[in-house]
Amino acid sequence: MVQLLNKSDDAVNLSVQNGSVYKTFQILEQFTREKPELTTNDIAIPTGMNRSTVFRFLNSLRSLGIVERTEDGFYKLGIYLFELGLRVDVNQSIVEKAQPCLRELSNEIKESACLAIRDRVDVLCLTNEESNQNIRIDTPVGTRNPMYCTALGKSILAFMDDDFLDLYFEITKLSKRTGKTITTENEFRKELKRVNKSFISYDKEEFADDVYCVGTTIFDINKQPVAAISISGLKRRMMGQKVDISKAVLRAGKKITKEIGGHYPDKDSASLKNVNLGLG
Repeated sequence: MVQLLNKSDDAVNLSVQNGSVYKTFQILEQFTREKPELTTNDIAIPTGMNRSTVFRFLNSLRSLGIVERTEDGFYKLGIYLFELGLRVDVNQSIVEKAQPCLRELSNEIKESACLAIRDRVDVLCLTNEESNQNIRIDTPVGTRNPMYCTALGKSILAFMDDDFLDLYFEITKLSKRTGKTITTENEFRKELKRVNKSFISYDKEEFADDVYCVGTTIFDINKQPVAAISISGLKRRMMGQKVDISKAVLRAGKKITKEIGGHYPDKDSASLKNVNLGLG
């Protein structure tokens, strides 16, 4: 879990630690990828605050859109935090690091490229590079799509732990969007294992008819899937490419991972050698 405040730092004195700002950050730090939804008790125990204090702070944060309350009484981080995050100095953002690579990839393949992150059970587009094709496949910034039928989503899900996947399948219905959509858990788990092994994901008309996408995972410093990139185009153009799209996407993904200081879970298996990368 990322620590927003260094609790061992002598520079953080008691007057700050007892203040509202410090307590607010303590509360926000309890929300993690593994535990995105919490009760007041879930927050009170690790922070040492009483439940009434936590409840009061959460109400204030709700009024600002920083946290939201679900229908079943749990609290989760609000979309306003994402909006605030977009205001962070772009020199420190993954978007700035990824943009040149996306542009290069889009120019090489002559199709549209996208960078996305996970937002609960969906993928959320952070930035893109549009192609100059008359008929192109674009994913506008802010677009949210299901994970199970997109190359972006598969790239992230393939490297999530078993507990997350079990929960994902419990709350997600694999609805048929096209005749090619994978709609059974067993088959989809097999698909994720293939992606985990090759670091390359495919959407072969699973999200939309006549649309092919190729994606790969972006890893953070802890070797965790922090984002994904993909290239998308009409089936006939993607199948007719002279360039090996899969290798180009994987190169771009590896470059972005390196640019943000990330590491692959297994450097050897991330090699371009001995990996079946054909669109097939």
